[in-house]
Amino acid sequence: MGTPCRSGFCFLILVLVCICLCGHSVSAENRRPKNVQVALRAKWSGTPLILEAGELLSKEWKDHFWDFIESWHQSMNEDSDSNSNTAKDCLRKIANYGKSLLSETLASVFEFSLTLRSASPRLVLYRQLAEESLSSFPLADDISSNPVDGGIPEPNETTNVKKSELFLLGMNPRSPGKRCCWIDTGGSLFFDVAELLLWLQSPNVAAEDTFQQPEIFEFDHVHPGSTAGSPIAILYGALGTECFKEFHLTLVEAAKKGKVKYVVRPVLPSGCESKSGPCGAIGAEEPLNLGGYGVELALKNMEYKAMDDTTIKKGVTLEDPHTEDLSQEVRGFIFSKILERKPELTSEIMAFRDYLLSSTVSDTLDVWELKDLGHQTAQRIVHASDPLQSMQEINQNFPSVVSSLSRMKLNDSIKDEIIANQRMIPAGKSLMALNGALINIEDIDLYLLVDMVHQELSLADQYSKLKIPLSTVKKLLSVVPPSESFTFRVDFRSPHVYYINNLEEDSMYKSWRSNINELLMPVFPGQLRYIRKNIFHAVYVLDPASLCGMETIDMIISLFENNLPLRFGVIMYSAKLIEKIEANDGELPLAQLEDDSGEDISSLIIRLFIYIKEHHGTLMAFQFLSNVNKLRLDSSAEDIPERYHVEGAFVETILPNAKSPPQETLLKLEKEQALNELSQESSMFVFKLGLAKLQCCLLMNGLVHESSEEALMNAMNDELPRIQEQVYFGHINSHTDILDKFLLESGIQRYNPKIIADGKVKPKFVSLCASILGKESVLYDISYLHSPETMDDLKPVTHLLAIGITSKKGMKLLREGIHYLIDGSKSARIGVLFTANEDTNLPSLYFVKVFEITASSYSHKKGVLRFLDQFCSFYEREYMLASGVTASTQGLIDKVFELADANGLPSKGYESVLSGFSTDKLKIHLNKVTQFLSRQLGLEYGVNAVITNGRVIQLLDGNTFLSHDLHLLESLELKQRIKHLVDIIEDVKWEDIDPDMLTSKFISDIVMAISSSMGLRDRSSESARFEILSAEYSAVVLQNDHSSIHIDAVIDPLSPSGQKLSSLLRILSKYVQPSMRTCTQSNEFSG
Repeated sequence: MGTPCRSGFCFLILVLVCICLCGHSVSAENRRPKNVQVALRAKWSGTPLILEAGELLSKEWKDHFWDFIESWHQSMNEDSDSNSNTAKDCLRKIANYGKSLLSETLASVFEFSLTLRSASPRLVLYRQLAEESLSSFPLADDISSNPVDGGIPEPNETTNVKKSELFLLGMNPRSPGKRCCWIDTGGSLFFDVAELLLWLQSPNVAAEDTFQQPEIFEFDHVHPGSTAGSPIAILYGALGTECFKEFHLTLVEAAKKGKVKYVVRPVLPSGCESKSGPCGAIGAEEPLNLGGYGVELALKNMEYKAMDDTTIKKGVTLEDPHTEDLSQEVRGFIFSKILERKPELTSEIMAFRDYLLSSTVSDTLDVWELKDLGHQTAQRIVHASDPLQSMQEINQNFPSVVSSLSRMKLNDSIKDEIIANQRMIPAGKSLMALNGALINIEDIDLYLLVDMVHQELSLADQYSKLKIPLSTVKKLLSVVPPSESFTFRVDFRSPHVYYINNLEEDSMYKSWRSNINELLMPVFPGQLRYIRKNIFHAVYVLDPASLCGMETIDMIISLFENNLPLRFGVIMYSAKLIEKIEANDGELPLAQLEDDSGEDISSLIIRLFIYIKEHHGTLMAFQFLSNVNKLRLDSSAEDIPERYHVEGAFVETILPNAKSPPQETLLKLEKEQALNELSQESSMFVFKLGLAKLQCCLLMNGLVHESSEEALMNAMNDELPRIQEQVYFGHINSHTDILDKFLLESGIQRYNPKIIADGKVKPKFVSLCASILGKESVLYDISYLHSPETMDDLKPVTHLLAIGITSKKGMKLLREGIHYLIDGSKSARIGVLFTANEDTNLPSLYFVKVFEITASSYSHKKGVLRFLDQFCSFYEREYMLASGVTASTQGLIDKVFELADANGLPSKGYESVLSGFSTDKLKIHLNKVTQFLSRQLGLEYGVNAVITNGRVIQLLDGNTFLSHDLHLLESLELKQRIKHLVDIIEDVKWEDIDPDMLTSKFISDIVMAISSSMGLRDRSSESARFEILSAEYSAVVLQNDHSSIHIDAVIDPLSPSGQKLSSLLRILSKYVQPSMRTCTQSNEFSG
């Protein structure tokens, strides 16, 4: 890197000594005259390596953070007399303790990440939170005026320090007094363990602080023994200080007793470096120089040449071909001869000559020597003992090696292979893929790449612990998920859809052609195809009394009258009735409807619409809807229509054809129960479809869109290519019912925006791998429920229902889950995780116990689901709001025996288990479940949720979750995330596993673990088929059969991307030892 440059070449240096998205202060120190050394310093001061190690371990697994703390405290006691406290010894010690918690491959990445200081920004975040904690209490500001062992400067000193550190961010907080640790409870700060103990022993004080508890973030370190819902205590301090150890031991004990939710935010306050132990301040006292970014130095030859200007005449330039000697050779070209042959290109030829004279190409090389330079470079790299090092040296020191490269004898096999590969990948194009997923070369840097590799290695480590063979692990990591473009169509077919037209039967369309192949005929852009077939079904879901609904009705009638080739229809509902249905947990509130029916304008419009349609035809019924809006506008009403608007529109619509006074008809219809029931059923149908939340929407052949006219035309244009493709391949002909075909193929019974995110909101995923592996986990021995006669089948989809036993919403969700299994599902199972508080009554605890007995012992019985449904219904009706008394508990037990006998379950089995039932043991289990949901899934206490193969959907107030939602969730997750993984798992040849363990439950658990961890994977969905490229002569192939990481790359070594990738690949090769296949490219100088 320190060699001189020839004139006119670009000198490029990639130095792995700089990091950080925001760096500053480029410094150069030349130990040797012709060397360039570059360092980029971060905008914040150094952070302790020991704290960075804890953050890196926590990134791998949350419990590793706490294991590291315990190991370090134990080492402090054992090595108190050790004298090996140099920075190098400390770094080795920290790395060894961290690596002891990880597998071999992860340990290597951990050590490299520690060297890169990649966790330093996280510690800066904790510094900022610590500063906010101290600034929230004026008392702390008063105490901070006292110096901490020279760490807090005097006013004059502060001024000087600020001048030199104005550019720094995330400065260390200055702790009040001489304290290096403190506890923040939201309402108080404690700097002494004695103060903390007094607070812990005063439950009244703790209760007062609950309303102002500090906010907890996902990146916070919460002790695994903490209880959800307990008062929060945040410890700010650094591992290695004595105060941290004292506070830590006290809070661990308090957390285990359920007194606090213990959180650690690692911070080493300014001035406390001397109190952090021999290794606690390593890394914090030096400027932060990190590696990962490069510097490009473009050096230009600025030498002046002496020229004889005596022949230059006034007004004539050197560029004039008539005055300059063009017979002189310039880089292999004699321009006098070229000008004789092409005199009409004089200006272009002279511009090319000027470029050659001033270009950066070496004066020692002729133009023909550059012809195969790219191929010669590839040959030098491929034949080197260390190809990646050779690539890096060439592209970073190109001017010094270009002469030797140009004189190398070229192997024609290399050139031919590169040219052959360039037929598939353009010359100069660089690509890189990690386990099959393409990486954006422009955006990639060392930190992103290390994170991606760490994620892949972490997944491989988890899968190996599941006893999955390495060959299968490689397949799982390299498999390409299916495209997310799968379309779900809402199956809206029902009697509640009212069409205004039918293109196949109505007489107004008889003049149109009926051959559907007309769709394939070319037309002008935007031109509609008028075919007498119901190709496009535009069905609007609306509330006829809403502004949106009335405007949509007018639009439908206008488009219908203009003969658009669409079949228009509506599904109407009452927004008020939908609200009552939701408030009644998805059931019609019949008692309320009798009193409120006269006040619901929407229901009234629907009833009158149905009457007019049945007695006067569909067109008149739609005209009635339009008349409602017309009368509203005529009366200058800006809000929803009043009752007199609706009645007036009814009279105006049917009066020309009425056989009796319309007013009498209105009076009769008020008592017409059949129309009232049809109106309610229509609203209930929309509620079950899940479309009421959208207010007004369009279903274009079942696809959900907005209700505007522009959205209609866009939806039609989007649907047309899909239909054309089906027509072209013969899947649709003139006799095909297109709507039925589409809805049978991809129809869903309910639309739920929380499930079908459409890319707008990224779903939340959690990994369940560690929970399945841990024998102490609640998922290790959970019992699942299955649809009848499917218990022994593989269940790739697992729904975990988090149910609050005292929550009416939770009980509703549980019953919907049971109905989902009763309806039948061959691909899914359900597990139930009950949560309860300390005040849960005895009947509720007995309910949980009965449910667990049933799921664990009798899930194979035919009547088990019917029993559970009846039992849940009885409990909800009789005990949800009842207090726990002996009589009511005995009544619950008697009902269990009765229902068990009625459904073919052994009542004596329940009797034997319930007779020795211990509530204390069950409460411990329920508390364990609550901690699992809080720590592993991030669910707040008491929140009902559905966890499907790691995807978490919280059911907050106002959200209804039906059995159809579970079917939708099953279909979506199976097609997009799970099916391609199941195909791989089913072909596994299991080794080192007892054949008796290879049950359907074991395989289903494996699928759940893998798919949940894959959900967290952040990688590109784009891939490339690198295997079609030849790699016999011109590729660098590094084979490692024991590595789960495989890298494919296509690199032009002499390009800017080649300079970037060569260093990155070399680092990966050193620390990760991946399997690698790198094909070289060439962008020829002669081209």
